[in-house]
Amino acid sequence: MTSWANAAATRKTLYTLSLLALFVGAAPAHPAFAAGDASGFITDLGSQAIHIMKDGQLSAADRRLRFESLMSEDFDLPKIARSVLGRYWQGTSDSEREQFTSAFADYMAQMYAARFADYSAESFRVTRQRAESETTTVVSTEITVLATGQSIDVDWRVAKALDSYKVTDISAGGASLTRAQREEFSSAVQRSGGNVSYLIQRLRTKVTELATAAH
Repeated sequence: MTSWANAAATRKTLYTLSLLALFVGAAPAHPAFAAGDASGFITDLGSQAIHIMKDGQLSAADRRLRFESLMSEDFDLPKIARSVLGRYWQGTSDSEREQFTSAFADYMAQMYAARFADYSAESFRVTRQRAESETTTVVSTEITVLATGQSIDVDWRVAKALDSYKVTDISAGGASLTRAQREEFSSAVQRSGGNVSYLIQRLRTKVTELATAAH
């Protein structure tokens, strides 16, 4: 329980920064990028997220489902799930992998949905995009926080997927969300004697808690 709580601060910071980027993602400043490239993809992702969270006709449950659908479409959740489970992925059964990926997807959607409406920013700017390989691009953004005026750099790692892109990681201040979650989840599995089922149950419990708090 302690390790889970200690990792919360790092995760909260990363979630907050990435949410700030999404929240104002519909209005990027110069330089401009083509709608079909990685930067255009991040901008479009932000626009969709804003529409969901500003729709006053949606209940908390409907908003979560819409956001879960958005993440399923625009985030490579199976790849992220494998990455955050780290070395424990190889020792799990196909059934456990499916259960973990599903629980992790629910956790991500619920966590983002729960935090999304709490933050706003003054400006958002795509500063550049850098190709890491033929299929992976890092889109760098700069967000100015409304309350403090402080500028924060957030990097989005996106992978080419057929005719579009998928988010595979988010980094702020050199801290990777995937890496932070891998350390947190690894600690949870270690405490349970290598039992991945324990982590799956913990994620489901957190999802229930977040869903309950939203009502």
